[in-house]
Amino acid sequence: MKSRDWKSYAELIGIVAIVASLVFVGMQIRQDQVIARSELTSDSFQLMIGLDQNLIDPGFARTFAKMLDRSEELTTSEMVQLDSLLGTVKTMYQRECYLKARGILVECEQIFRETGEKYFGNWYGQSWWRLNKPQIAGDLGGLPDWIDMEIENMDPDHYSQRIHEAGSQN
Repeated sequence: MKSRDWKSYAELIGIVAIVASLVFVGMQIRQDQVIARSELTSDSFQLMIGLDQNLIDPGFARTFAKMLDRSEELTTSEMVQLDSLLGTVKTMYQRECYLKARGILVECEQIFRETGEKYFGNWYGQSWWRLNKPQIAGDLGGLPDWIDMEIENMDPDHYSQRIHEAGSQN
């Protein structure tokens, strides 16, 4: 074989090696994206679980039930707890919608549809929303207009009625 042939084969092998390494790097980047999205989704579900864990604490469950049925009887301390809870829920919605707007996650609507009525389908939650709307509009990431419209159009008695109906069937 001539040295020119060896040189051609060596260049071809080099090109194949470069292409293979680029394909490998591309696969690694894709895998990292999948892992990152999985972690973000897991974080979302952990946040939702944490919010629900608050509701099974007997002390806070009483506060939450009072918010649904007798919000006029809430103490200042209970209102502070509920303000923190509703603020956390709002932040969760912002996070999910922010990630959706950037094409990272798609769960914004799903999470709102699964939790919105629980937190804002009552008189207190809707009042809280109206009072905090100016802050919501200016926050990083914002929230889509449809969330505001959904909350404004919720029946403030529906969630409480549903809970009572479920309890009376047991």
